[in-house]
Amino acid sequence: MTELIRNDKYTVHSYEVDFGRRIRLSGLNRYMQESAWQHAETLGAGYSSLISRNFAWVLTRATIRIEKLPGWGEQICLATWPSGRDQFFAYRDFLFTDQSNNEFGRATTSWCVIDIQARRPQPVAEIFPFRMPDNKELMFPERPPKIETPTGADFTWQTKVGYQDLDANEHANNVRYIDWIYESFPLDFLKSHNLRQLDINYLAETFYGEEISVVTQQSAADTFIHSVSQSTAQNAICRARTVWK
Repeated sequence: MTELIRNDKYTVHSYEVDFGRRIRLSGLNRYMQESAWQHAETLGAGYSSLISRNFAWVLTRATIRIEKLPGWGEQICLATWPSGRDQFFAYRDFLFTDQSNNEFGRATTSWCVIDIQARRPQPVAEIFPFRMPDNKELMFPERPPKIETPTGADFTWQTKVGYQDLDANEHANNVRYIDWIYESFPLDFLKSHNLRQLDINYLAETFYGEEISVVTQQSAADTFIHSVSQSTAQNAICRARTVWK
């Protein structure tokens, strides 16, 4: 059990915070990715065991609930563990606590293994010759949900995938999609509201030079739905729901 749950400590740096001196949600997501990557390596199911066989992990969905994002200079503890799997998806949960050991957030994520050349998901049980361990303690009663498509647009934003967006696989890193969603809001809204929950579905990859369009629609008093698309083909590469306070 000691290796089944990984605990990492992170200190929020000045270059990770926004105008409110609190870490950006994408920054917290980078911590999640780092801990997940390191833990998968420890369990024998990480990057190094997959890349030699031309496979890679891909994040497909996530639900993140936050009470209060930590501030500049604060230390946080991120606990993570595998929380189950089915034919094509492996699940990983996260618990966030502050330096006083008080919970300030939690998350659940789903991942699949793709063939890098064919770009198709592979059955998880066939990729790994051993039974990956998991911890049945779930942070949410349900797995991350499917998000509906916006039917209108209250806010829009456009960008182009550049060098800063790319990861080791030369496609836009999934945390950049979160940054793009934030960019679709007016600055005054971001100054007066705090994110409480993000549900996000990653649908497709996007690569250097591709034009991106973000559509944001208000669906309730405190809730918005988002679609991130490639501008030329109008193919949705990501959909999300955000809840604010």
